[in-house]
Amino acid sequence: MFASLHTRSHFSFLDGASSPEEHAAEASRLGHAAIAITDMLGVFAAVRLQRACIEHSITPIMGTDLVCSGSVVSLLAMDHVGYAEICSLISKIRTDPDYEIYDGLSKLERCILILHGLSAERETIEMVLDKLPRQRAFMGIGHDGRPWARRRAGQIVEMARSHSLPVVIAQDVRYATCDRYAAHDLMTCIREGITIYEPHPKRPVNDKQGLRSEAELRSLLPWPEAFDAVDEIVRQCAFNIIPEHITPPSAQLQPGENATEVLRAACEEAFPRRYTERACEARILLEHELRVIGDLELSDFFLVVKEVVDESKRRGIRCSGRGSAANSIVAYLLGITGVCPIQHHLLFERFLHRGRKGTPDIDVDFDSDRRDEVISWMEERFGTDRTAMTATLIMYRARMAVRDAAKALGWPMETVNKLSKCVPSWTNKDVDEFREDLSAVCGDVPLLDVLLRAVHLLLDHPRHLGLHSGGMILSSRPLTDLTPVQRSANGVAVVQFDKDDVEAMGLVKFDVLGLRMLACVSEAVELVLHHTGTVLDIDELPLDDPATFVLIRSGRTLGIFQIESQGQMHLLAKHQPETFDDLVTEVALFRPGPLQGGMVHPYIARRKGTQPVTYLHPDLEPILRDTLGIVLFQEQVLEIAHKFAGMPLDEADDFRALVSKNRDRVLMEAMRERFIQGAMVRGVDRTSAEQVYEKVSHFVGYGFCRSHAAAFAKIVYQSAWLKTHHPAAYMAAFMQHRPGMYNLMTLEEESRRFGVDILLPNMAISGMRYTLETKTDGTAAIRKPLTSVSNVSEEVARMIVWERSRAPFTSIEDIVVRLPDVPRDALDALALSGAMEPWEKDARRAMWMVGVVKRRASGSPTPLIHVPMLHEDDIPKLPEIRAQERLAYDYITHGAARLHPMTLYRRGLIDMEVRPIEMIKRLAVTPGLRVTTAGIVILRQAPATAHGMLFVTIEDETGFLQCVVRPEIRDLFRKDLRSASLVVKGTLHGTANWRGVMVDDVRVLTNVIGGYHGHLSYAGGMDTLEVGLQEQERANVQ
Repeated sequence: MFASLHTRSHFSFLDGASSPEEHAAEASRLGHAAIAITDMLGVFAAVRLQRACIEHSITPIMGTDLVCSGSVVSLLAMDHVGYAEICSLISKIRTDPDYEIYDGLSKLERCILILHGLSAERETIEMVLDKLPRQRAFMGIGHDGRPWARRRAGQIVEMARSHSLPVVIAQDVRYATCDRYAAHDLMTCIREGITIYEPHPKRPVNDKQGLRSEAELRSLLPWPEAFDAVDEIVRQCAFNIIPEHITPPSAQLQPGENATEVLRAACEEAFPRRYTERACEARILLEHELRVIGDLELSDFFLVVKEVVDESKRRGIRCSGRGSAANSIVAYLLGITGVCPIQHHLLFERFLHRGRKGTPDIDVDFDSDRRDEVISWMEERFGTDRTAMTATLIMYRARMAVRDAAKALGWPMETVNKLSKCVPSWTNKDVDEFREDLSAVCGDVPLLDVLLRAVHLLLDHPRHLGLHSGGMILSSRPLTDLTPVQRSANGVAVVQFDKDDVEAMGLVKFDVLGLRMLACVSEAVELVLHHTGTVLDIDELPLDDPATFVLIRSGRTLGIFQIESQGQMHLLAKHQPETFDDLVTEVALFRPGPLQGGMVHPYIARRKGTQPVTYLHPDLEPILRDTLGIVLFQEQVLEIAHKFAGMPLDEADDFRALVSKNRDRVLMEAMRERFIQGAMVRGVDRTSAEQVYEKVSHFVGYGFCRSHAAAFAKIVYQSAWLKTHHPAAYMAAFMQHRPGMYNLMTLEEESRRFGVDILLPNMAISGMRYTLETKTDGTAAIRKPLTSVSNVSEEVARMIVWERSRAPFTSIEDIVVRLPDVPRDALDALALSGAMEPWEKDARRAMWMVGVVKRRASGSPTPLIHVPMLHEDDIPKLPEIRAQERLAYDYITHGAARLHPMTLYRRGLIDMEVRPIEMIKRLAVTPGLRVTTAGIVILRQAPATAHGMLFVTIEDETGFLQCVVRPEIRDLFRKDLRSASLVVKGTLHGTANWRGVMVDDVRVLTNVIGGYHGHLSYAGGMDTLEVGLQEQERANVQ
């Protein structure tokens, strides 16, 4: 038997140019019996290699490469013990820079070692041989295609014999086929930070690092014993790394307790409280779920998740289960999720069934401010050797590929930056779709062709390893038995597998996600308590509060979870939700799938009664009744497969997963016939069965998980309820955590529209967070924190608060003298922001005073008696701060102004017949009605579902408005549309209480009012303001 024993895949991150699947396929084609992937200090490819080799009927060999004193050594695992030894050794090397590699190698008992003779000079090899353990060790030889390769191999054979080591064929392979040579060369240049025009010892010299046949290598390397050694190694290293059972962590049980019994007891305890109604139906479902969970040996897992959630609640950390876990009544009774699966028609089999491969998917959102606290507790509870984060593979997409390829081609950084801006960072489109924009930068077509060829060599190959957003792995055994563990750039322990490979390895992934909206809700509840003394049980709110639904239907939902975008407001105006289930549908409708799949308009038309509700077959009515005959949820596909086509629920879920991904045509065709035949057995004619199948199969990627929508709808309702009944507390918390998409100016304007005043940061009062103060009329106002001021970090704010707690500040001089460690730029920003108004109303004078005192204090010893450092004569007569200057100072120092910028220019805009936004929104929509309005740009969006259209939201002192810019108009006014303030002309459109403008003309606001010098205007004022707005917009983008 022959095999490649020294093969690097693209999981060596720019040191290999083919995937494990490509290597396995080519090895099989060449007649190899096995293949070893030996990526540098990693087994990233292990799971994929295992599956690919099974598909191609060859043996996978698990291994890795490491460097010893400059020489490359490959380790090959003989069995599970050897694989665990490799994982443990990699972990130690990657986490301890001082780890002694030779000491680790000497402790390996079930691994084969191959020292590669071509990897270093003879003297280095000799030195390594003296230190290397000899048991199961080989010297590797190969032929790299250079004229002296055979002679060099002979020298290595002699060296091996002199040290009594056997030799083995271990060709250095970096790609599957020779056509990937150019990709490997390009990746090497990127990895080494050089251009393709620079020589480098690590660059490949030819295309001979691909897989080669045994016959070819025998003709080049006449040492039959080296080929015999390959056969011996292949026979010793055949095993399957994928375990047969999952390894969930153990729950905390008392001696003699059984996890299954404890799980049942926990459910029974909560049952009477949760189910005063529909108890019989709930009981049947509970018994079914407990049987399935017990059969799959997952009782421990559910108890562990409950333990984490309970500990979070004990600490006052808000959390909320979401995703498919909300389909489970067990998860609901344990308090993991907050949505009743019976009430909201959720199917357990979407979450878990006996045929499910891998572990169930439980996602829990935590207060983002305290998520790290939860993770620290989990590490302490379950052990740092049994907890780590899941990795994510950062693959080359168009933008990064353009950037790296252009740098490797030696193009100037200025050009590289311009090229990368031509391709959106989020796009999954083919880079050729951006050819026109790239060409405008390149100019030279042949050069562009070279760039695009280079980009295509990189696309969809991994660039580096990243950290999953929340996938926490919990294991009952040390993780290094199954995967190496390394440290991310910020010190977090992370495994070498992504979420799919983690599941394949039987590891339990528990998504511990940070959600800023939960932090916002928590803080709002605390603010209500501190300000009014009212204790809110936000999780037990009745879900039918009329005032809350009035607010939602009005579209005044800025700042409300999931429904604050202009698109959502437009949909709300048409949908007009009246119940919680309507909110669930609302969350699901405004997704790329339903929008692209053409589900939204038919649903709205049927809801309004302008289109009849129809069903392809009467049997579908009970399944689709609540979505008016539209297939909207993944659970509905599962139900159709079960109730209409007669599939068992576990098979129906497999069908649901298949049509959601549509990856395998052969499987799809087999499933199609299975679906049709199953329906016909139940009395459906073939034509109807085919029609239903076609409808469902076109569901690909469109549907949303109903349980996920329900879990999110609960947070939608909670945030809407808080904004309705406690707007000051809610908006203060929202500005503190900023979980939405709008900038601070817009949030403050929204607060004012709800009758809540915004108070400036104040060094005598403000702290680290947004707080509430009671005004003389008894209403609540929001006080901005010190940290809202630019250049005032949390550390600086903390210094100010600590010093103020010792004694109140009495003057600006007192502030500067008592805070010697606060930087000058922070004090200047505080002065300009108005935070020193208790001692000096004029911000310009305040800043001047800071400068005088700071200068004198820094150069003088501490006097024995107090001598004033500031005299009235020190302050010259300064010009009065004009309104435009005040606006610019406000934006630059704390991101929002006391007065909306548009207020100052309203007189000039009226002269130009430019109407306020609120006036535009009150107009009745009539065909062809043209309007002109103006505002500050607060949002630009160009979603992939919009077919090239740009959505620009502008705001003035009366409200905000969405402007829709068609592609041809966008191209015509591309430069103007980048401005921070616009005047737009177009046709009014809208429905109910929502209005928008279909734009056909755009002007930069400063150009329109440039000749106007009316009230409070001064030369250059708007330009200064424009700078402040642009800075704020950049901050908002970040």
